[in-house]
Amino acid sequence: MMGLRSFDLIPPQAATVARESSSVLTLVSMAALGLSVNMRTVFASGGRVLLAGVLSMLALAFMSAIGLTILHAN
Repeated sequence: MMGLRSFDLIPPQAATVARESSSVLTLVSMAALGLSVNMRTVFASGGRVLLAGVLSMLALAFMSAIGLTILHAN
């Protein structure tokens, strides 16, 4: 796709539709992965797994906040 766009073989309107479709499909696939998690298994696996999950969510929230701050600063 990148090569086709660099040689102007894909019209800008099609590239916009592809970019937006890619975002929506990524969101849907990530939601599907999250919904397929069995919380009983996660809770049964112990405190270390729960701690790792909580820390990863906090890290994601922190990185998102930094990204939004940088975007709004410009």
